[in-house]
Amino acid sequence: MIRPARAFSVLSVAVSLSIVAACGPSPEARSAPTCGGEERPQLDCQSEFSYDGRKIEGGFSAIGLGGANAKTEETALRAIDKETEQYAAQSRRLCDEYNKCVVDKATYATRSENLRRRMSKVPDLLDEVKGATDEDARRKALAKAYTELVPDEARRELALDFAVEAQRPSDSAPKAIAQGESLPTGTKVAFVVRPSKSAYVYLFQKSPDGKVNVLFPDARIATKNPLAAGTTLRLPPGSASFKLNDKDIGTERAYLVASLDPVVSLDGALAKAGGGAAPSGALAQVTRAEDKSSTQKGCTRALELDEGDAAPTRCIRSRGLELDDGDAKSAPAVAPASFRARTEAADSVIVQVFAFEHTK
Repeated sequence: MIRPARAFSVLSVAVSLSIVAACGPSPEARSAPTCGGEERPQLDCQSEFSYDGRKIEGGFSAIGLGGANAKTEETALRAIDKETEQYAAQSRRLCDEYNKCVVDKATYATRSENLRRRMSKVPDLLDEVKGATDEDARRKALAKAYTELVPDEARRELALDFAVEAQRPSDSAPKAIAQGESLPTGTKVAFVVRPSKSAYVYLFQKSPDGKVNVLFPDARIATKNPLAAGTTLRLPPGSASFKLNDKDIGTERAYLVASLDPVVSLDGALAKAGGGAAPSGALAQVTRAEDKSSTQKGCTRALELDEGDAAPTRCIRSRGLELDDGDAKSAPAVAPASFRARTEAADSVIVQVFAFEHTK
């Protein structure tokens, strides 16, 4: 478990939602200045926006955030903390500018209400994180807080659409299939991925007999990593497709890795796999990840992809949050998609597994 070297403050904001007209003068004020010919009672900037600064002693374990992914959670919470402190500073500065007649009443009312609206979310969002009953709920709550409280330009995140297009022998055209569908021998299959930001994408397929086929990157394909934001990558390119033969009956899995940064350990493992060697290192770890339909217990999450050739002692679950269609406002528009996913709060890597049943 990673523990920060020092305790830090997570600001829980107790925001008064009263409007300016309800604010009384500061007890210390003996006279009100005249602003534009109108007397302006002074606001008490200490009570106009009030804060309850809670010290979280002992790091994230104090609020139940310990775990294999504590590093990214720490980064996310520190970003949330930083932004909340900035909201507090902005509110105090705005109040001071109002008292000094730098801003008028209408401007203050609008700007202060916007700050209150943003800050009023903090306690409930952090309570959702602390009150999460399981790991998945915690990840989603933290991602929600990160998205709501950290501005777009300050967030480190990636979203993508992924589609497995299949044309069964009886179909007139290909269509995106869902996780776990059955595809008979003779089905034509293609994979489509589109990242929201410039990203390094890696795609492998694992057959029922354990063989791994590296689909991308591939020296024979003109498109190279990193994919530009919004680039649609189809594998195989153009109108070509893969065809399911009658040799690999059973569960087939496609493994997708997308990262804002190069995954050096994965690139090295790909070079070895290209020479016909068995998957090793990061590639071996990725291809041991379980899809969401797996019932295997004791699976770990947060595959770091930097453990060299060390084999994981337990199975690995996918990394990143899979989005519902209605919750994909930050995801690119590839329709239809088999699934949409995004990185977790302050993370930069997505590892997703897509499984389908190959039947006779």
